Amino acid sequence: DRDLRARVSVGLLLLASVALAGALVPIFGYWFAGRTHPNAIAGILPWNDAAAYYGCALSVLDGEGLSPHCQRRPAYSFYLAGLLRVAGAELQLALVLQGIMNGAAILIVAYAAMRRWGTAAALVTIAVLAPFAALTSVTTLTENLGFVLGAAGFLLTLSGAERRSVRMLTVGVFILSVALNARAGAFLVLPLIVIWPFLIADMSRCRRWRLFGMLVIMVAAGFGLGSLLIVQAGGSLSEYNSNFGPILYGLAVGGERWTIAHSRFPGATSGEIYEAAFDLIRTQPHLLLLGLLQGLLEYLQRLLTYIPWTPVRVVLGALWLCGIAALLRPCGRDGGRMLGLIVLGIFLSSPIISIVGDTRVWASTVAVDGFLAALGFAVLVAGITSSARRVYTALWGTGVLLTLALSQILTASDPRAWGGAMVIGGFVAFLAQRDAMNREAYPPAPGAGSLPALAVAMIVALITLVLPLPQVGLSSRVTYPVVTACPPGVPVIGRLGLDSPVVKVAGLGRRRSYWPVIAARDEFRAELNPLTNHYEDLVALPADTAIVFLYDRKPMAELSVRYGILTGPADLVPVDRGVYQVCVSGEVSTEPMDARRILSVHRVPTRSAVPR
Repeated sequence: DRDLRARVSVGLLLLASVALAGALVPIFGYWFAGRTHPNAIAGILPWNDAAAYYGCALSVLDGEGLSPHCQRRPAYSFYLAGLLRVAGAELQLALVLQGIMNGAAILIVAYAAMRRWGTAAALVTIAVLAPFAALTSVTTLTENLGFVLGAAGFLLTLSGAERRSVRMLTVGVFILSVALNARAGAFLVLPLIVIWPFLIADMSRCRRWRLFGMLVIMVAAGFGLGSLLIVQAGGSLSEYNSNFGPILYGLAVGGERWTIAHSRFPGATSGEIYEAAFDLIRTQPHLLLLGLLQGLLEYLQRLLTYIPWTPVRVVLGALWLCGIAALLRPCGRDGGRMLGLIVLGIFLSSPIISIVGDTRVWASTVAVDGFLAALGFAVLVAGITSSARRVYTALWGTGVLLTLALSQILTASDPRAWGGAMVIGGFVAFLAQRDAMNREAYPPAPGAGSLPALAVAMIVALITLVLPLPQVGLSSRVTYPVVTACPPGVPVIGRLGLDSPVVKVAGLGRRRSYWPVIAARDEFRAELNPLTNHYEDLVALPADTAIVFLYDRKPMAELSVRYGILTGPADLVPVDRGVYQVCVSGEVSTEPMDARRILSVHRVPTRSAVPR
């Protein structure tokens, strides 16, 4: 027993190190290289949707409501506000804390895999999940909260099914429902989970229906939590989860992106978009079928494509297919049935949500993919270590691997080749299940990993529901008076380098830094993601330019816009976390990024702060 505990401790330490490194190293990689994410300039400045959620989080800390944009998914604004509270309102430190939470989510899934199949299988899980976290940890986007809660909810739901623990199962379903509301995704998982009591043996009819009712209530409670947060912030429930309207319209017109709804109906409400979508479905239902088919094809083409290294993606894809195929065999275990229902819910959701056009939509259920790859690894190991099945397993496993590898060798640039290879490879893996090579691949390890998952969920609850809420509805906003006139423009006031982050593009021979981020111009241009909005404008930025996300702290009566992007000479903009009045051009510039131009900067005495 002592040797076993020692091995578990060493394995857990290894997993913790790898998981946290997998979540944090990419963040610092962005800052050291000045690399730009489509939602984070130089890995720090919030951009596009990330800017809106960051602004909403600051509004929560100031005791104000959420904008209509953030009311669609309110939980993340509160989560980010809690992280900012812990970080003293410093965005860079808050992003590090967010990365640690993402690393903890990776760790709990890996630990659950280790308890079932060993340390090697746990490392497979990390290899699947770490690249996904690397895409989101550096941004202020809802995917981060969905990722953490989705992992915790999945493990608690699975563990509750394995143990037949009503308490654990209901808590897990509630957390999973909250995760899918925090970052909308594979919603059809939820109705499939609640029918689990009718698929298990040795349970009385009365108990089945009672458990079914409890699970339905927990699913509804997950939706209700978001509504309560909106009400607490003084918002309107009309925007809650309104993102689905444009998605439905895109499906109804035959599989177009969700943006087509806004281009055809500029300024339309979510209700008007829903009405237009239902009209199309009634009059031309065949277009909806085409849209669903298009969504399914896009799902297959994007499976695991967030993993940037092709050889690794091929190997992990083969393991993932083996895990899927293992679930297709009749399984007498309660946990296996629950896992199968969750996977089925993800698959049935794929034609609907894949039309969004991004793998980020799977944030709340990507933990399942990591678990499936670990299961596939266990399937192959179980077969190879058996003398009776070793050759059979090696041949079929090689067949799955070669199917995926050939698609990347012959037509790596065509996503359809990857999607087709996943289908063919899945069929090969399914044929392999005719043999009993995975008979012991799902071991009796009831509830393994449930306590760490519960601990992570409780930490998230503390960050989201306790830390920011005392500020909501209170007069906590700190404002500063204008200290000098700005005849050529208008004054704005911000805490530069604190909640108004600054990125500087340095010229040749100038100092570089990763905290605060000061990037060399050539590296900044080379590391720009072409998918970034205003890419051409960002590339054209001259050396020695500062880009500022300014959160205005003038008194409320003087505000027209709470936050915005400013650009100006780098030497003019300090990053010492002090309070400054910035005189900016009165009109939005036609120059890069439609940003306002910085004309002058003036220090504001902190003693002049006026709590509202």
